[in-house]
Amino acid sequence: MEYHSNNNDNSNSASTASNGITCTATYSPEDNKLRLYASSRLDSETYARVKSAGFKWAPRQQLFVAPMWTPGREDLLLKLCGEIEDEDKSLVERAEERSERFADYSESRTEDADRAQKAVAAIAEHIPFGQPILIGHHSERRHRKDIKRIEDGMHRAVKMWDTAKYWTDRAAAAVRHAKHKERPDVRARRIKGLEADKRKQERYVQEAELWLKLWTECAHEQDKELQAIIALRIAGMCHLHLPRKEGDREDFQHTPTAYDALQNSYPNLYAPRTLDEIVTVALNTYPRAIVHHGRWLAHYENRIAYERAMLTEDGGTVADKTGPEKGGACRCWASPCEGWSYIQKVNKVSVTVLDNWNNGGSNFTRTIPFDKLTAVMSAAEVQAKRDAGLLLESSDGIGFYLRLTQREESWRKSE
Repeated sequence: MEYHSNNNDNSNSASTASNGITCTATYSPEDNKLRLYASSRLDSETYARVKSAGFKWAPRQQLFVAPMWTPGREDLLLKLCGEIEDEDKSLVERAEERSERFADYSESRTEDADRAQKAVAAIAEHIPFGQPILIGHHSERRHRKDIKRIEDGMHRAVKMWDTAKYWTDRAAAAVRHAKHKERPDVRARRIKGLEADKRKQERYVQEAELWLKLWTECAHEQDKELQAIIALRIAGMCHLHLPRKEGDREDFQHTPTAYDALQNSYPNLYAPRTLDEIVTVALNTYPRAIVHHGRWLAHYENRIAYERAMLTEDGGTVADKTGPEKGGACRCWASPCEGWSYIQKVNKVSVTVLDNWNNGGSNFTRTIPFDKLTAVMSAAEVQAKRDAGLLLESSDGIGFYLRLTQREESWRKSE
């Protein structure tokens, strides 16, 4: 990972918006978004800062929203508002509000379509049915104009009806998407992604701590020749970028690496840097990097804790409710159609089942993560179904089908 030094610290900037504007900031762990509510229009300077930080104005909600949490965005909101509160509205509630707005859009477009259709009917009722255009007659021009107006009106009516259907579908999709994100299996996969991001930040912190240790030892080396050799070796591995300096070529905006500066590789592009300058930059850069990645690490830990708590509240995935075991069965995308797969092996976060290409070939194994299972049956339940004569083995031996009980069969016939 490359590290860039940044000496432009804005930590002493104003902590509140000017002109007496009251700002409130919130964070929602459900969608990982930061929101900024302002009592009135932001001044140009504050607006530029908010915009450059990645916030966008949501006119219907009357707020600024950022697509995701970052340390920089959090710092900005803390400067403007002093604190960040919890968001009151849940993801489903916001989706329902969007659905209502989309429904209003659909109703408006339907009304537009009806008006266009009525306007067409009003024009058409003055033209006798089947009346051709009378070439050379004084009514020819008006007749052609009416036909064009009818055609345009019908196109507009059809377009408005299509638009109304689009907004109706959007209204349904808004709520459906929010509820989809709350499904236990979706939440379990989100936790896996967050855990991967957490491990990445842990590596970054460990890496920055390693380079800080090496540069600190280099700074304490008394032998200047040996210090230069050690610094060159460290710089060749750590990819430390130095800040720009007076004397660097102005039309070339890149920054030199510590290795290039020690080697003086590009004298026409960058001004010379001394070894002490490079060591000082390293000792300033890596502590900030440790703090920066530490904040990301804490953020991911908090999000994982939240998602796990919500998953527990929802009862967990099907694998949490019925623990997979060898000899049991599960349903997944590799199972026989409307059937079950025998569990061959239970791994740490997955199960092993049999599969084939349905072409008469030999069976092979597949590894299915727990969060991809749609149903789980214990070994005892499988044996009970077999003893009751309800289990029908599949021809390829990868699983089985369940017969209907007499009660289920009579109920299905009555439908």
